[in-house]
Amino acid sequence: MNLRTLSELLGLSQTTVSRALNGFPEVSESTRLRVKAAADMHGYRPSPAARRLATGQSGTLGVVFPRERNMLGDLIFTEFLGACVEKAAELGYDITLGMASGIQTEENVYRRAVRSARVDAMIVSSPLVEDPRIDLLRSLKMPFLLHGRTRLLEPCPFLDIDNEGAFYKAARLLCDLGHRRIALIDGDLRFNFAVDRERGYRKALHESGIVPEATWISGGPMNEPNGHDVAARLLALNAMQRPTAFLCSSLAQASGVQRAAREAGLRIGHDISLIAHDDRLHEFRAESFDPPLTATQSSIGEAGARVVELLISHLRDPHAVLPAEVWPVDLVVRSSTAPAK
Repeated sequence: MNLRTLSELLGLSQTTVSRALNGFPEVSESTRLRVKAAADMHGYRPSPAARRLATGQSGTLGVVFPRERNMLGDLIFTEFLGACVEKAAELGYDITLGMASGIQTEENVYRRAVRSARVDAMIVSSPLVEDPRIDLLRSLKMPFLLHGRTRLLEPCPFLDIDNEGAFYKAARLLCDLGHRRIALIDGDLRFNFAVDRERGYRKALHESGIVPEATWISGGPMNEPNGHDVAARLLALNAMQRPTAFLCSSLAQASGVQRAAREAGLRIGHDISLIAHDDRLHEFRAESFDPPLTATQSSIGEAGARVVELLISHLRDPHAVLPAEVWPVDLVVRSSTAPAK
């Protein structure tokens, strides 16, 4: 069964059949259901070539990541990517990956994708505060959707979590527990999410009359060694100077803080309070720590699936209002936080 034969059986054009199967908004729901039922009955599976001819689209979304960051070794990114692939397949799309080394190479990857017409749209992950990819994709007329936000003034489609609100709530909890020396171990401050998290932290401390010292705040890799090294340095200070609480941007950093506390003879949830952001990874959960971690939490997997949904919806109806969502973030209190001594 091919597209032409299926179209003749239904008495519809090949374009209408293809658009019905791919969810385009100009096809009525009754026609869509009739076409899908016939395709299922006759075992029709659309070919990429036929789809491109009928809809002008390849049915493929692109993701480009930098070689330098080794994102395929990052549990958070791979969980996000896996959810993107799963949701795309459910909606009849594929995901293709590109790897770039440096800004110039990344620009070339995007230009090749446009020239070859192999990709309909791009998922832009981990946007910078001022991200050059946005203007590039606009100039190339390549549809895209951000996972995160930037500080650029012109609106663009995005999905983000309320990073500022999440870290405001977390820091506010620590202030309410009587902590006056609260350290923030953040992500790389070139990225917008890290800037938002620091803003929420500073807002909560300001409301409590606390002026954070420069040594309390650090940005860097969201891994265990970074968390350990920062915490070890701060916990080596005397008891009147060292932080009594830590707020981390990842569970991996929190694991490093936990190791540094053990080495200093301190107990999490007793001598030191600890809060981290939990992306609800399947294999790495805040509640599995000892003691279980108080955490801000939002599912990175659910975000990946929603990014794909929004982007495909945008492709199917590019004249609709640009999709933009900000998800609230939960704060789950567990036994890693306690009143300051």
